[in-house]
Amino acid sequence: MERQCRMGPVLRALDKRSTSWRSLHARPARQRGQQGAVLVEAALVLPIMILVVMGIIEFGFAFASSTTTTGSSRSGARLGAAAYATSGTIESNQRAAADQIADTVSADLVGLTSAEPVGMLIYRADKTSTDGAPVGGFPTDDGVASGCSTDCFRYTWDGTKMAYDSGGWPDPDACGLELDSIGVYVKARHDYITGMVGDHVYVDGETVMRLEPLPSDQCSGSSG
Repeated sequence: MERQCRMGPVLRALDKRSTSWRSLHARPARQRGQQGAVLVEAALVLPIMILVVMGIIEFGFAFASSTTTTGSSRSGARLGAAAYATSGTIESNQRAAADQIADTVSADLVGLTSAEPVGMLIYRADKTSTDGAPVGGFPTDDGVASGCSTDCFRYTWDGTKMAYDSGGWPDPDACGLELDSIGVYVKARHDYITGMVGDHVYVDGETVMRLEPLPSDQCSGSSG
């Protein structure tokens, strides 16, 4: 009986050591299982996260291109409201005013980083249009050759600036009771960086402003 009492602590110590040994060998197995589950989850989630991030980046650059394009049309229309109103009916003056508008637009388009300008229109806004479109509507092709059937200047990008292509607006009305409105439409081709959502997209913007009325002494003989 006394011997069994003396052996009791020894047996309990051996049992503890055996339990500790089993725990030490079981713990790495559980850790390996948890690590494997984490790797599987990462393999499933990571591609989706990459797609989302790349989509946000692509959208951000496209939005920047669209904003720059619209801003350039606004600068051109703001200048045109005054410059084209004073050009009168003299063709050389009208062309000079249109070129000045085109130069202003070109200067703003320098801010494009992932897009290439395509062309622009300077036009008399159709008074029956609800969205400030020219007579004949906005271009529907990849360039600016379609639409805008009358009272319209066309410019195309020559690599450094907007260059005159064709057209004109011979009789702007800045004296009548219902003044003409000048519109500036600008189009650019935005190239996607990753190609995950396509190769490119065309972005455009237009701004319409009423011509500034001329002083009465410059409106003598006007039919308005």
